Amino acid sequence: MSRVPAADSLLAFVLDFCNTYDLLEDPPDRLSIPLVDRVAERHGVPGFGLRAADLEPVRVVRNELYGVFAAESPAAQVEILNRLLSTYGAVPRLVIGSGASLSGDGVRVAATGGDSPVARLAVAAADALARAVADGSADRLRTCLGDPCRCVYVDRTKANRQRYCCELCNDRMASAAYRRRNR
Repeated sequence: MSRVPAADSLLAFVLDFCNTYDLLEDPPDRLSIPLVDRVAERHGVPGFGLRAADLEPVRVVRNELYGVFAAESPAAQVEILNRLLSTYGAVPRLVIGSGASLSGDGVRVAATGGDSPVARLAVAAADALARAVADGSADRLRTCLGDPCRCVYVDRTKANRQRYCCELCNDRMASAAYRRRNR
């Protein structure tokens, strides 16, 4: 058995990783291998050993993961995640979550593996999203409705009604609606 980071840290990594493409930034695509390494480190996710030559395949993975948030149904999310896990050589294993006891508490099945750094990144990220979907949070994985922002987020509100990734987008859209009403 191997130890893996907590599910929340992997999911937070996936959010920040997907949001390396942000239409409100200039340039919108900030993806770089050093940035992926910094995001992983910030969330306590072990490095993947990515190299500069991996940038384009990493971009493909990011775009595929984005599709899970943009999917219109849980079935579409499951299809994307199953394709990702299969494509990148995921293997189910028993793993011990961080802070688990020796009595077996915190042991779970997780997708592990991948025969390259890009594949390990894809499998770890897809596993985090697959656990969120399996835990009943499929409808909480979303993209921001603030135009032009399309950042991804997890709706953690009790009422499950969050529409924007952050207060900035919420405020921008409220201001735009106010201006439209008062024309």
